[in-house]
Amino acid sequence: AICLILGMIILSCGVVAESKDFKFPEVAGWKQSGEPQTFTPQTLYEYINGAADLYLMYDFDELKVAEYLNEKKASVIIDVYRHGTPTHAFGIYSQERLPNANFIDVGTQGYIEGEILNFIAGPYYVKITGYKIESGGKEVLISFAKKVAENLEEKGTLPVLLKSFPLDGKVKNSEKFINKNFLGYAFLRSAFTADYELSDKKFKLFIIEGTDKNECKTMIEKYLQTIKSPRKEVAEGRYTISDPYHGEIDFYWKGRHLWGILNINDPELRSKYLKLINEGLQKAIRNRDK
Repeated sequence: AICLILGMIILSCGVVAESKDFKFPEVAGWKQSGEPQTFTPQTLYEYINGAADLYLMYDFDELKVAEYLNEKKASVIIDVYRHGTPTHAFGIYSQERLPNANFIDVGTQGYIEGEILNFIAGPYYVKITGYKIESGGKEVLISFAKKVAENLEEKGTLPVLLKSFPLDGKVKNSEKFINKNFLGYAFLRSAFTADYELSDKKFKLFIIEGTDKNECKTMIEKYLQTIKSPRKEVAEGRYTISDPYHGEIDFYWKGRHLWGILNINDPELRSKYLKLINEGLQKAIRNRDK
């Protein structure tokens, strides 16, 4: 009985520790309109309807929403999405991020466009929208963002594997995290991608991190079977395959990682970038494991 009671106490403490409750900030000249709303994976569609499925793909846990009004009836709405991990928060943010946006120093990364300010901080994806702000709208939104970020107490960093992508030719802020069904295949788990432009060539690089070496082997086996590849041997190393939906693809398998290149027919360029990713990946992993 004593063990049972102790177990319940430990469990309850764990629940409390994991469910840090975010508090919306007080902002001078603005008052909250009503009580904040909370949405769960089961009710998210009530707030964003058609977009809910995309957020659910990125391990969405909870959304808190608050509206602020000032004396002139201008409005600021703050959406605070909490996802399972910082990588999942980056993933959904990366799907909506504009590569050429006006980036600002808030949270892990953020940007502002017109009356919209989006940023990530740890496992949180925050979206702040202004309505009918007559003057100084940018400064107002940034002020809100900094107060929200302060209350979140999460600075965080971008996923470390993003540092694996070579800089030469990379389109700035084009990196994305695809959480499921990479290339449209259910057996290919999540992948990081980045867009490249070199001279008149446009192509894409990708990195898949498996849970272990065996999972990577299974992914390749299923891939070869699906595209009816004549290659039967599955071993670490380089693969050049013909995908009926994506054309010729080069990728490399080593340990728990797969990396490759899409949409480019230049053999020398393929070899160059496969090598560059390998070098960047090994460096990123060493830094992560320190």
